[in-house]
Amino acid sequence: MRRKRVKGRFFVFLALILIGVFLIVRPSLHLGSKEVLIMTARSDYTSSMDAVIIRSESVYSSGMVARVEYVATEGTLVNEGDVIAYLYSTGYSEGELEKLETIRTNIQAYHKKILANIVDTQLERLDMVVDAKALELKSLITHETTGNLLTLTRELEAAMVNRQEYMRSNKREDLELNKLYQDETTRLNSIASWRTEATAEEQGVISFYMDGYETELSPETMDTITPEDIRAVLAGNSLSSTGSRTTGIYRLVDQDLWYVAILTDGKSWNPVLDQEYYLQFEGFEDVAYTAKVARVQKINGEVLAVFEIRDPIGPLIYQRSGRVSLSITLQGLSVQVDALYDQNGQLGVWLYDVPGGTFVPVEVLSSDEKYAIIQPLTEGALTNGQKVLIK
Repeated sequence: MRRKRVKGRFFVFLALILIGVFLIVRPSLHLGSKEVLIMTARSDYTSSMDAVIIRSESVYSSGMVARVEYVATEGTLVNEGDVIAYLYSTGYSEGELEKLETIRTNIQAYHKKILANIVDTQLERLDMVVDAKALELKSLITHETTGNLLTLTRELEAAMVNRQEYMRSNKREDLELNKLYQDETTRLNSIASWRTEATAEEQGVISFYMDGYETELSPETMDTITPEDIRAVLAGNSLSSTGSRTTGIYRLVDQDLWYVAILTDGKSWNPVLDQEYYLQFEGFEDVAYTAKVARVQKINGEVLAVFEIRDPIGPLIYQRSGRVSLSITLQGLSVQVDALYDQNGQLGVWLYDVPGGTFVPVEVLSSDEKYAIIQPLTEGALTNGQKVLIK
């Protein structure tokens, strides 16, 4: 049987087929390094997470207080030196105040008795002012009128003091009346010996309501706060192993500087220092804040991020935790996820500038299954259009 001679063009045809097959399967073959381009990218990120509020606030406490007489109004702004409350130490008795009021009532009644046949228009005018202020206060308390309770209370107190001073300066030489005034002085001195003024050490918003986390959650303790602490607060558990023996009287809150701590798994979201986010608390959708990443702590695959906020805290002065909505528009450089490598715990890419490449550390701002938006740790170390290696 005669064999056919294989011609040269058959080998050319076979080579073309092999080249085509190689080009098709090459991406799945790990033959050396692959070069990919760095590109620019933009991504909108939004997520809802649990958060804990850390306020910049000072707490005034005392273990020797029997009675507190509040002067400042809850939720108002006070200045340095303003009187917040009168504090009565242990040993004070409410009976002292009751005795003082009884003596003053007797003084007024005795004055009216000895002046029954004498017309004193000035005293009558002072009486009318006290009566009018008392009626205004009653109407305000019963919600028949509106106004400032603290201002009206102070006006009534001033009117009563004015009347007392007038009666004292115009007293008749009467033994019984003199004795009543001596008793009043004795009671006033006794009360004064137990009473101290609590004044504001700086400007801030005053609040008499506390949740027990004020000491453990503060700007001074932020570096020591752990993921376990955040979980405990979210669960409503105490952070202190020992109970406090002091009584919280009030807290003075810096309304223009506060913090929000968020704990995540660190897989889909990686906050970077100084990034600014748009933040809203669930239930307070009418109030929005600009939050800047101030601290990032990575522990066992978890990320604890602390945001600094310099917008007025508003109604969140009473909030400790809740759900927040975070959103940001990310802009940066984009590479394939396969181009990211871990070198001794630091993520980076191999920049193809020399044979084998140079490792450049990066922060991953966001990522999906295919691409990641990155930011080099050293500014300018990577630029759009450069090549990185997939080894």
